[in-house]
Amino acid sequence: MATDEERVRIASSFLLDSPPGEINDVFNDVRVLLDDDALLQRNVQSVFAQYNKEQLTVVQVPGQSHKSVIAQEGEVDGGRFLDPRSKQVFVFDHIRQEASDPEPYTETTETEAQRAALEEAGLKYLEEHYPAGVISVFDDGQASTVAIVDNKYNPNNFWNGRWRSIWKVTPGSSEVTGTVKVNVHYYEDGNVQLNATKDITVTVPTSQDNPTAHATSVYKQIAKAEGEFQTALNESYAQLSETTFKSLRRALPVTRNKIDWHAISTYKIGAELQTK
Repeated sequence: MATDEERVRIASSFLLDSPPGEINDVFNDVRVLLDDDALLQRNVQSVFAQYNKEQLTVVQVPGQSHKSVIAQEGEVDGGRFLDPRSKQVFVFDHIRQEASDPEPYTETTETEAQRAALEEAGLKYLEEHYPAGVISVFDDGQASTVAIVDNKYNPNNFWNGRWRSIWKVTPGSSEVTGTVKVNVHYYEDGNVQLNATKDITVTVPTSQDNPTAHATSVYKQIAKAEGEFQTALNESYAQLSETTFKSLRRALPVTRNKIDWHAISTYKIGAELQTK
């Protein structure tokens, strides 16, 4: 029989692998499987906190018209989170995914000019490529971190998706490093998940004399890199539908009904995550 530690580890892995927008559904299923509310409640807070920071959960900022990204880079002392755009910190309820108790944040860094320029240019980039997305630009005095996330939830058509990208911009360095992640869950008459990750390094001019021009160069390269990743993703899964899927299928499935494989190959759910 599994120990409590093993049961918690298994339950935590289920929660951390929850598809976009479905962690509450997974939690309800895990609760039934575990059948020990006391054990679950003792451990769930830290698991939800890890999930929210890894998945770049977005939250409505109290008193503001915009949303902010919950990320490791934005966590400050006392478990509060920073919204760099409004320069305030707030308490974040990891289970309800709600922000409260906002307070002004007055600390600044020597690289604030770069951060502010990246934020301003980032909002324009967001409008062009991720109209429903959210961006937050954090800074620790050593480097700026650009966090971009775009969620598309379409439960009526049985799919949900999330695009995440994190970019590190270091003053004086010509290299900008990033990681792009795409997660899509399609669950009509089945259960299919797409998980794709790519680490990327791009090169930009190193001049820091004009933060605005530098930020523009950064997003020009980010746009190119993310666009290439999007295109490669579409092409690889189009090829998959024409080769691997066809070789795996039965002549007639268990239902005895033929599957329209051509129609399936036209489903490009991943493309819905980024507007070009």
